[in-house]
Amino acid sequence: MSLRLSRCALLITLLFSVAVQAAGTADLHARADALKLADQPYWRLLLRYEKAGTASGWQSQTASTIFFVSPQGRDNPHAELHALLDALGQPLADTAPACRFPARLAWLREHLGEASIPRFHCAAHATWEEAIKPEQATLIFASDFLNNPSSMFGHSFLRLDRADQTEDTRLLAYSLNYAAVPRTKNPVAYVWNGLTGGYPGIYSLTPYYEKVKEYSDMESRDLWEYQLSFTPAELKRLLDHAWELRNVEFPYFFLSRNCSYELLALFEVARPGLEMRKDFPVQAIPSDTVRRVIAEPGLLHKVVYRPSAQRRLLQDTKDNPHVVNTEARLLATDPQRPALPEPQQAAAALEAAYDFRYYQFLAGDQTTDARQDLRTLLQRRAGLDVPDQRTPPPQPAVDPASGHRTARVALNAGHEYGANYLGLKLRPAYHDLLDAPGGYRHGARIDFLDGELRLDDERKALRLQQLNIINIDSLTAWDPFFRPWSWFLGTGLRQAAVDRQGHFSTEETHGVAYFDAGGGSDLAISDTLECYAQLAGAAESGGSLKHGWRIGGGPRAGCLYSQSRWRLRLQVDSRYFNDVGLQTRSMLESQLDLGPNDGLRLGVGQLQNSGQRSSIAEASWLHYF
Repeated sequence: MSLRLSRCALLITLLFSVAVQAAGTADLHARADALKLADQPYWRLLLRYEKAGTASGWQSQTASTIFFVSPQGRDNPHAELHALLDALGQPLADTAPACRFPARLAWLREHLGEASIPRFHCAAHATWEEAIKPEQATLIFASDFLNNPSSMFGHSFLRLDRADQTEDTRLLAYSLNYAAVPRTKNPVAYVWNGLTGGYPGIYSLTPYYEKVKEYSDMESRDLWEYQLSFTPAELKRLLDHAWELRNVEFPYFFLSRNCSYELLALFEVARPGLEMRKDFPVQAIPSDTVRRVIAEPGLLHKVVYRPSAQRRLLQDTKDNPHVVNTEARLLATDPQRPALPEPQQAAAALEAAYDFRYYQFLAGDQTTDARQDLRTLLQRRAGLDVPDQRTPPPQPAVDPASGHRTARVALNAGHEYGANYLGLKLRPAYHDLLDAPGGYRHGARIDFLDGELRLDDERKALRLQQLNIINIDSLTAWDPFFRPWSWFLGTGLRQAAVDRQGHFSTEETHGVAYFDAGGGSDLAISDTLECYAQLAGAAESGGSLKHGWRIGGGPRAGCLYSQSRWRLRLQVDSRYFNDVGLQTRSMLESQLDLGPNDGLRLGVGQLQNSGQRSSIAEASWLHYF
């Protein structure tokens, strides 16, 4: 009888506990609904809800099921919130919602009370958090990298600094990175998928030294570190939300929903009330988002510049006498050759040779010979009782967040093809060789979707003068160690100087699709003047051309003179086309900066073909925004 009574008592206790829990859960639902928590902007931010044509009017950016508790969670903020409250009674495990979504529970706890939402101990989350344990978050900007479309405008990610780390030990910190996961090596498919969201973007946590090796050492990209003043509570929210984002896939767009845009969402979670993403409804260029972050009052703590391995090496060669650089280049290939007689010059040559061989080692030359060369150079340098001869590169006066804004509009007036005209130009991104250089890579031009409308006094009608999908120039001067290939490419639509019969014309133009490309060498004459010579090729197609298409090729040469507020560019471009023969375009252009985001550009030139000439003159007012 006593055993039966005990079983009955246990059953009654269990039923009572379930009833109490059900009543408690029902109370939580009622209070959450009364406070309209599912309609709060912060809840939508945590789940990445955006307005959509669903029954609820909302849909999350991600379709990853691991990001939701409710099967309807992606399209229904209310269902997701109630499903999470119901799941709090599940047995505790690392995969349970109570352990998967600490940032959501912390926010619910703030509104429903500590007693209503218990604090759970989740072993995996606790171990992960203890390993990172940040005292500070640092926004990292890596300069542009023209060989990768996804990093063409630069790349940004987050470093999480522990309390026991100093400026000398930051390499040991963890970095939080959001990037696309490409699934093809086809360059056309790569660009198309990147522009249309065809690749998933995911967050990853890696040691910072791996990112430095990838960006600074292997890709020769300078790093700028913007240390941020988040409070411990804000860092806790950021880290909890980063845990929730593990293995969650978002559609990645190179120009909008990219690395920098997603970091802004993290910052908005960390500091409730921030609304930075709304400033980037169309495009999110990394340097623009960095500019927006540090403009937030009280958020920036300190800026640190980390020059690339190549820049450090080039600083050595810049400071060294010619004889030292010549000797360093020889030592890099023959580490056993006799040293220079003067000890300081011998030390400088050995240091530069070692730095160059180490640069090659990081870039992929990890052979036994490379390792032996490095040991030999290091041993010989250690044998000289001379202080280190290296000079660290100076920090540029303008950081990427302080340069001109990346979008540009221009009002222009001029004379070309026998007519006067007024024009309107718009370039969504990014930088050309006459723009103010501060904060941008020297010698790099990236014009994306650069378009121009013209109204001339002959036709009395608007016409599309050009729509350049992409135009890139990469001018990199030769130096004692590197002989880089300076190159360019461009594609889009433009006006060609031909009449309706396809003959060259000085007064008539017709639209063609084009592709230009070429390469050659660039030499630095001085700190302010450099000149280049390239071999160029072009292909065009259009109904106005004789055969509906044409190809051409020839030399392209120019010089670029640059001062802090004034630049000058002279370029002569000759192409021999299969339909009209030799065509030469000569242009002299200059830009004067009128302020941080305004400029005046003047240009004069000539288009020539078989004795026929057409003069060119243009004045433009430019505004960057």
